[in-house]
Amino acid sequence: MNLKIIRVTEDEAEIEFLDLGHTFLNVLKYSLLQDPHVESATYNIKHPMISNPIFYIKTKSKDPLKALQDASLRLKDEFEALLGLIRSKSEAIS
Repeated sequence: MNLKIIRVTEDEAEIEFLDLGHTFLNVLKYSLLQDPHVESATYNIKHPMISNPIFYIKTKSKDPLKALQDASLRLKDEFEALLGLIRSKSEAIS
């Protein structure tokens, strides 16, 4: 996964995600919106065949890149829990 930070202020960030689409970005947006310090999180893809998505984060009282980091860590924890559950269920079947 590659990204390019376009603009960052104390409460806003615009980030271009290279080679990602709706599937990952919707999950990331959901995780960001779980943070009470995040006012909005959204993205735009001008043209799905030739454009990279631009993700926009606005916070109330938090560094937007810290909010992005925290959201990513929450997702990591959730996916690790899911993986553990899948492994335990598949071992029970075997």
